[in-house]
Amino acid sequence: MAGLSLRPGTGRKLGGAAGALLALALVAGGYFWFGGGYDRWVAQRLVSGACEGVLPASEVRDVLGEGPYKDETQDRAEGGLGDGSLRVRCTIVRDAEHHTGRSTRDGSVTVNVRAVPERVAKDDNGREARERRREDITGDYEGAYPDVSTDLPPVALGPGWNGAFTAGESSVDGATATTAVLLDCARGRGGLLVTVDAKDETGTADDPRRRTAFARIATATAANASGHWGCDADTGKPPRTVAQPVNGDEDVAPADATGSCEGVPGRGSEVARAWEGARGGTPVEVCVLGPASVTEDGLPVARSSSDVGGLYRLSAFYGPFAQDERYGYQDRYDYMEQDRVPGGAPSGRLPDGGYWVSAVCEKGGERALFTMEPPGSRTPSYQQDKKDKPTPADRTYQRTALKAFAKASAKTHACGTPAPVRP
Repeated sequence: MAGLSLRPGTGRKLGGAAGALLALALVAGGYFWFGGGYDRWVAQRLVSGACEGVLPASEVRDVLGEGPYKDETQDRAEGGLGDGSLRVRCTIVRDAEHHTGRSTRDGSVTVNVRAVPERVAKDDNGREARERRREDITGDYEGAYPDVSTDLPPVALGPGWNGAFTAGESSVDGATATTAVLLDCARGRGGLLVTVDAKDETGTADDPRRRTAFARIATATAANASGHWGCDADTGKPPRTVAQPVNGDEDVAPADATGSCEGVPGRGSEVARAWEGARGGTPVEVCVLGPASVTEDGLPVARSSSDVGGLYRLSAFYGPFAQDERYGYQDRYDYMEQDRVPGGAPSGRLPDGGYWVSAVCEKGGERALFTMEPPGSRTPSYQQDKKDKPTPADRTYQRTALKAFAKASAKTHACGTPAPVRP
């Protein structure tokens, strides 16, 4: 067989070509490494593996950018859907781009997934249930489910979703928002509650694109979780836009209310304005009532969310939010008789002033809870400050307002007639 021979200089040419290819590979590798490609690849893998794989990578990137990220998850998945013990929490944080020299922008996404039992524990087991929830939380009782009710009313996510969206006031620190989505699983499987706390220092919550990006993390996570844990719930489509929550300077006369405050009466100059959110489509509804937004001289009163927090506040809680609100009261006031806090009784007075009533709802088996909190009831000095003690006329108005609010809200959620408001 004739030997294979190369013409003179061919070896040098092949060696040069191999060297060129090696150099190109090194350049490409260096660009991938120092250009941030490696960080983005790691970020993709990190998101895909977080929260049992139910996080939507595309939606997370829309809020946090391409990466790199840090996984600051402290609680790992545990429990199951069937027995109502499923509990998942994960936190993804925007990290510095170590190899590019680009500045870091602050951003984070914290996701909670909780099972909602088909039937809740009886009231005589309430203390045991509260203790189990204590194990989930560091420090004082803060609730098993993240709070979606700010001082101002939340807004609905839109058709197909039983959810609520709240946003912090716009500031130089960027946008913050909390989105909650409640799913009704197939018969006999209870439900799933997904909440997302998101923060991004670029842009503000006034930007509809930011609000929609925040909300889509929650809706996509809920859809993924439904399939992953066998919930098989009916889910809506990704929201195309999310309404802006009401601001402190956006109020209407009670007679002109068409949302969560519709039908609630005013009370002269003391209750001349209303701040309202959506009615229906959310597991938490809020109506805030207070005096006019102008002074006696006709000058506008600039209000923030903290200012509105000191006014009359009507709240409706459904499903797990009603359950958790009761546990919160029972935990803070466990030294009181049971009929003094929301729990076994169908209605009563709140420990810090105001009233509560309940209504039976078919979905979820948990009684809805409706509360009326008068001005100042959230401050620690309320009970000691005699000038804040309500008059008989004050209490009559509180009961009348709560009755109107609860009746309209319960009807929207297909619940029964709320219990009578006890004097």
